[in-house]
Amino acid sequence: MSGHPVFFEQALTKALETVKQFHGLAQEITLVRDFRGRIRLLLPGSAVDYRNKERTIKRLAAALSAALGGYGFPPEQMILYNEALAVAANELSDRFALDQSDGMTIHLLDRQITGQDWLKDPFASQNSNPRATLFGVKGGVGRSTALIIWAWHLAQRGKKVLVFDLDLESPGVSSTLLPLEAMPDFGIVDWFVEDGVGQGDLITPEMLAVSPLASGSRGDIKIVPAFGSKTGEYLPKLARCYAQSAEAASWGERLEWMVTSFERNEQPDLVLLDSRAGVHDIAAVAITRMNAFSLLFAVDSAQTWRAYSFLFNHWKRHARLSDLRQRMQIVAAMVPETNRGEHLKRFREHAWDLFREGLYDEVPAEAADAFTFDLNDEEAPHYPAPVFWHRALQEFEPCAQAEGIEGKMAAEAMGLFMDRADRLVFAGVDEDNAK
Repeated sequence: MSGHPVFFEQALTKALETVKQFHGLAQEITLVRDFRGRIRLLLPGSAVDYRNKERTIKRLAAALSAALGGYGFPPEQMILYNEALAVAANELSDRFALDQSDGMTIHLLDRQITGQDWLKDPFASQNSNPRATLFGVKGGVGRSTALIIWAWHLAQRGKKVLVFDLDLESPGVSSTLLPLEAMPDFGIVDWFVEDGVGQGDLITPEMLAVSPLASGSRGDIKIVPAFGSKTGEYLPKLARCYAQSAEAASWGERLEWMVTSFERNEQPDLVLLDSRAGVHDIAAVAITRMNAFSLLFAVDSAQTWRAYSFLFNHWKRHARLSDLRQRMQIVAAMVPETNRGEHLKRFREHAWDLFREGLYDEVPAEAADAFTFDLNDEEAPHYPAPVFWHRALQEFEPCAQAEGIEGKMAAEAMGLFMDRADRLVFAGVDEDNAK
């Protein structure tokens, strides 16, 4: 390797800096990054439209090729034209603006194998009920347990809660909310496989069950589990869940259809989505595309904050960042029994750093319309909703125990979390219903 190599994280910046030197070439330019990370340039129209700019285009192609090294193409292959490629309008809709200056907008069309949903717009809402996604960058932090106790708490308040177990690789909510004898015939993995061949609607009526956990409550908990009593071979079905349908719909589009269909039939007060942990496509859809409030579970560790920083820095480029960040709330998971005050103080400082560096505006908190908050602002997304470690949660199987969930334990472990979560998802909803 000769000269200074260009690495992946440098290539996009170099491409952007190079193209900006050629303002006036076109009003809109698209950088196309392929599956290997190589970048070239897509111009609107055809080559004929640029006859009087041939010398400029040759200089741009040579400059880009030299700047990008292994992440570029030879000059003669560097420039593409929209009409020649017949790029579909729906494919161009996946691009987003990287820069707007000097009368030119530079877009990025990122052709990834996975992970594209992190920066896509949310789907249009079809129903009025709120949704909440519970997510953690790490598993084993009590996310699913918190979902179950929160759902029980809401049912006690008379709410109708509809739960989707989207942790398909480790489905825990399904088994905890439903004993074997209460399982429906089919689950979410079955639906995705059958929908892939146009038969999803045939099993939809057999995918919903009522959890006995809310028996005697004024409300109820219904669940669409990851699997059902007739699922059979789970792993072969799981391996086929993420494929496009026969209609070439994405996994996220298909999930939205399924959730909307159940919402339309059940009319819930709230939908809870138990997302898979980690930076996975399921989480990308559940957080950014489902119009859901996102409860971000975290423990106070360098590993956790680093993983979240990858996500937050990626979201800086989201076209709807202003909407996305207003639906977020950090959750301090597994807060220890001792030194809680000191633990939460450290957690709050680390969460504040994460939000300031990733999602808050870089202006004084008192600035009008600025999305930024003081460290100790209790209504801020970074101000943690705590879930306290509790001995009774270590072997948590409420449907297998006659007493179910004990109210005193729920209040001690999760009272503050549930108060915050209730206010977040029902702000405005109950007021509207009261009108």
